[in-house]
Amino acid sequence: MNPSQLKTRSRLDRLFRPRTVALVGVRDGSPYLSAVMRTIKHSDTEVVFVNPSQPTVLGNETYPSLEAVPGPIDVVYLATNAERSTGYVEQAVGLDIGGLILVAGGFSEVGEAGLALQRRVVDAANAGGFPIVGPNCLGVINVPDQVSLAICGDHKRRVGGISVVSQSGALLNGISMAAWQRPSIGLNLLISAGNEAVLDLADYLNYLVDDPGTSAIGLVIEKVRRPREFFAAVRRATAAGKPIVALKLARSERTREMAASHTGALTGDAWTYEVALRQFGVSLAYDTDELIDRLAIIEQLGAEFRGPVDNVAILTFTGGYASLTADLAGDEGVRVPALDELRPWVAENIPGSSVPNPLDATGLGVQLWPDILKRYGSAPEVDACVFVHPLADEDAAGAMQAEAFLNAAETYAKPFILANCSGPVGSWAEKLVRERPGAAAGWGPRSTLRGIETLNRFAAARDSLPETERAVTLIPRPGAQTISEAQGQMLSFADAMDLLRAHGIPTAPYTLIGPTEDIPTSAVEPPFVVKLADVAHRTEHDAVLVGITASGLQDAVERLRRIAALEGLPATVAVQPMVASIGEAFVGVQNTELGPLVVFGLGGVLVEVLQKVSGRLAPFDRAEAQAMIAEFDDLKIMRGFRGQPPWNVEALADVLVAVGALAAGSQAWLDSLDINPMMITADGLCAVDALCFTRD
Repeated sequence: MNPSQLKTRSRLDRLFRPRTVALVGVRDGSPYLSAVMRTIKHSDTEVVFVNPSQPTVLGNETYPSLEAVPGPIDVVYLATNAERSTGYVEQAVGLDIGGLILVAGGFSEVGEAGLALQRRVVDAANAGGFPIVGPNCLGVINVPDQVSLAICGDHKRRVGGISVVSQSGALLNGISMAAWQRPSIGLNLLISAGNEAVLDLADYLNYLVDDPGTSAIGLVIEKVRRPREFFAAVRRATAAGKPIVALKLARSERTREMAASHTGALTGDAWTYEVALRQFGVSLAYDTDELIDRLAIIEQLGAEFRGPVDNVAILTFTGGYASLTADLAGDEGVRVPALDELRPWVAENIPGSSVPNPLDATGLGVQLWPDILKRYGSAPEVDACVFVHPLADEDAAGAMQAEAFLNAAETYAKPFILANCSGPVGSWAEKLVRERPGAAAGWGPRSTLRGIETLNRFAAARDSLPETERAVTLIPRPGAQTISEAQGQMLSFADAMDLLRAHGIPTAPYTLIGPTEDIPTSAVEPPFVVKLADVAHRTEHDAVLVGITASGLQDAVERLRRIAALEGLPATVAVQPMVASIGEAFVGVQNTELGPLVVFGLGGVLVEVLQKVSGRLAPFDRAEAQAMIAEFDDLKIMRGFRGQPPWNVEALADVLVAVGALAAGSQAWLDSLDINPMMITADGLCAVDALCFTRD
């Protein structure tokens, strides 16, 4: 929507917190009527009915049209088919209307006829300057105001600070159920985005960043339509102290073919989304329960307690739950430090226990509890404490220990978190938590740990947030003619290598021999690698010869020329020195729907054998490059393996940053880039080949 035509904040406030609602097309007995009955019965919102074919609805007089409704309308809720809904949107142009909700299907999702209707909707929205939710959506629910304008079940919903935007409306049902099961948290706004004809995820996210009723945000994502604006909104949310958890749908399918290069074959749509979201500090969930779990802990904590949680202390009165929770912490990426400095005290005071963390305090823990809380709460290595114990309604006998535990949050200025053995804590424990900004309660050990991991990820993203976006220097498309390959238009070998070298990426020297040129004295030293220069997949044509001596160069070139003539390939030959290396890396770029993605992995055959790569959206800084490299630390190859010297990972990080800058600057025309292999030598790094495809 044109920003000059839409005062987004005031219009969206009217849309999501309406004082007047016009229900269009509903009639007595209609399922749409039951869907909005909570608004009619329980909210303070004024409701009017528009229906030219029904004189009354629920005993209320109807209006024949939107124009006939006196005064402004904050929300028009359209319970009509696609054609009629489009007509009402066009009728709204020129009226004082905050926004419209179109629940009908039959728009762009059904083909050309529906797409034509959706274009009319967009044109009318631009002409009228009003936002639209949908079409093809469930609608909007404002939990605090009891305004339900959505065709989903009237589930129990507790008021809280979690707002959710879902591109799959039906998942709002599961999210509502999951939130209700966790009594320590509640919901604010639930938005079903639908086709996003006018408003999209970036718009909703920007609104929630500024919404005082929202403290944490959940997203259910099928597709991000405006990546740049979306990730800018994510940055705003992080800066505002509002964590985001995303559930990405369709993870098991590739949404498009990406096999034009090694990079494309190793990446898919779902993986790209996961990489990009994590890069911007968004935590990932894989079902609706996990989405709520990951938001639950941070939503309960006051802003001053939302700091990094790198290290967690686990306190219990039973060895079984100590062991189980520590194992789950490893699974969920939560670090449980050894706290060896507490080992002598534990051994002396708790017979039978020797491990400080997780601590099995045994039955003696009740008497030692004040001392335990002091020692663990004051430990500088501990960022948060978790107490795993039976904490259900039937376990109020443990209230004294639970209350003392939660009071320690203020004393030691760090989160103290309760975890029932399974499920939610009892109402008595919930009350204790609500009264303390540094306290929180999870839904069993695993859910609690997931919430802690999300808190830590969010705090790290917030604390490392750059003041401004990284600047991008645009790179013009190389002027030379491209080469047609089955995968698309390819830069020549020379142009691709020159592109790398011009942007700070070291390359191996080479000599080119034209199709009819005599064999010159090579500018590089033997032994040689001799190959057809301008062929995408040379090994498929036996078009790479290695270990060629100076005396064998003539025969090697003639052999490659025969292959080129026989198979109709470009006949230019490249001659390069054999590069002695201690390892090989793979670096690639794929222009994805979210933007240019830089991919790194171990090179040569390992990239295909391991099927493991790391990735980041470009551009990115050195810290992100180092994090990409660190994802391979478990393989130990780069740190020195079987007598080989370690790789120069600092130089490798510099190359990744340079490739990121190249990818971002050439986004308009670069389709993919493979640097495979990037040779790791005793002197540094060296790209010996580059495969670069362009796009219009």
